[in-house]
Amino acid sequence: MMDDKTKAALRSLGLVMGSNVDSRTLNLLGAVLRIQEDPPIPLSFNRIYESMMEENPGPSLTKAWVRRVLKTLVDASLIRVESEHAYRKKYLADVNTVMAGLEKIKSEALQKLNRQRSVLSQQLDFMTSMDCGSLAENLVEDLTGGKQELSSRFIKGMDEYYRVTNSTIYEPAKEGDIIRCSTMVFAPFVQGAMERVDRIFVVAARGVEVRYSVTIKALTDDSSIRSEIPPDRLVMTIASFIRSRKEGLPIDIRFNDGPKNTYQFMSLNNDSMAFMISENPLTAAWITRVFNPDLIDNAIAGFDLQWEKAVSLSKLSPEYLKKAKIPPNACVVEALADAYRITSDGKEPH
Repeated sequence: MMDDKTKAALRSLGLVMGSNVDSRTLNLLGAVLRIQEDPPIPLSFNRIYESMMEENPGPSLTKAWVRRVLKTLVDASLIRVESEHAYRKKYLADVNTVMAGLEKIKSEALQKLNRQRSVLSQQLDFMTSMDCGSLAENLVEDLTGGKQELSSRFIKGMDEYYRVTNSTIYEPAKEGDIIRCSTMVFAPFVQGAMERVDRIFVVAARGVEVRYSVTIKALTDDSSIRSEIPPDRLVMTIASFIRSRKEGLPIDIRFNDGPKNTYQFMSLNNDSMAFMISENPLTAAWITRVFNPDLIDNAIAGFDLQWEKAVSLSKLSPEYLKKAKIPPNACVVEALADAYRITSDGKEPH
């Protein structure tokens, strides 16, 4: 009896075992194999047809039907034709022809799947990058002739969080604007962080001030950072922030003592804000002043109060870290030390 794995493999190649119409290819192949001698001797069409009639007699088994299926087997290389140009062709099948045929069918199936995968990959990328907020605004405007702007939206997952904050905060930001980012823990943001950090330098080059306020205790919970970010990448990223600050770009990362009544958010001026609701799974909300001006104003007021008392990344001394009880072997602390060395003498750390 054929095992399930073999049946599944044959089905994936479009070959079906059984007695119905879908299995006629394998039925005829089986009939040819059963009447083959050892070693194989080419068989005439009449011999094959007679064998099929012996096994499955009936009016539906015509010579025309057998010829069509036999041609399918030859085209698939499961059966080989001897004396191909002769008036009366002869056919041969054994384990070698079967293997050659299966290899051909597999190759063609893989080519088809790869073409489908390419199309599906493009569709997936398009769908993933789709911003339903902008899509909704455009659709409403097209249907009604009037423009309506979103005032709030729910966000699920880091990819969507990045897309929403990119389209509503980073891309619209212009010279003189302020982007505020309040971070209590790093865990929700570390996956893919190195690929996303460039947008900070891009907006700063346009004259947008970027303020990152980070809770100092975030440095102690570094398991997610160690698992997601290579140490050398972390060092070079921190060094880039320090250099940018020295070169006059309006970027600063400051560390605060982390009051209990704050939360994680990102805002553009006091116009809009995305704030974290839960970390795992990551859920957030994006709102504008139209939706809740008090929430935005209170968040920014608390942020600015912390900001004035916080310590800049470029001035984060060992004494301050020790006083804050940050372990000296925390990965961010180690990366800071190496980044300071790079930015002070221009040499790579050993």
